[in-house]
Amino acid sequence: MIYLELFKTFFLIGMFSFGGGMANMELIRSRVVTDHGWLTNTEFTDIISISEMTPGPLGINIASFVGTRTAGIGGTVAATFAYVLPSLVIVLIMARIYYKYRNLDAVKGVLNGLHPAVAAMVLAAAVKLVANAWWGGIELASLENTDPIAVILAIVFLILLQKKKLGPVQSILCSGVCGAVLYGAFQIL
Repeated sequence: MIYLELFKTFFLIGMFSFGGGMANMELIRSRVVTDHGWLTNTEFTDIISISEMTPGPLGINIASFVGTRTAGIGGTVAATFAYVLPSLVIVLIMARIYYKYRNLDAVKGVLNGLHPAVAAMVLAAAVKLVANAWWGGIELASLENTDPIAVILAIVFLILLQKKKLGPVQSILCSGVCGAVLYGAFQIL
């Protein structure tokens, strides 16, 4: 039954997702795209873009979309609830433990030790997203396969995000408009 499969998949993703939305992207992508085939890599990249523009956490938005796409409203409820449930339980338990033992050096050491792992997960997700945007996948990465418009847009909006403090929603919307114009203009030529 698809509802059970959605619940199981997103419960496990929720159980092992640490560090926020972008840190979880590779785990979600591998389950949704590779294991189940519910989305293609291109669709997954599109959903990340849409999820970044909509209110709410990235992972929950993706779970909701995949649930809807796969099994309608019931799928949305199953996937979203399953994704949130482990976090809810873990946060309640960890909050209690943290407030009781937060001043211990061992607890501080564990938290400091998690930072590099989370950074690595975010970097892995970023590499996959860049490869998909610039080359159509990491396996196609080469100079001749590089999409120059995608590279230019990425660099321009990275600078705007850093220097001009452009927000993510404005950046995604502006990049989409620029992409439509540039890809449309170069397709005509």
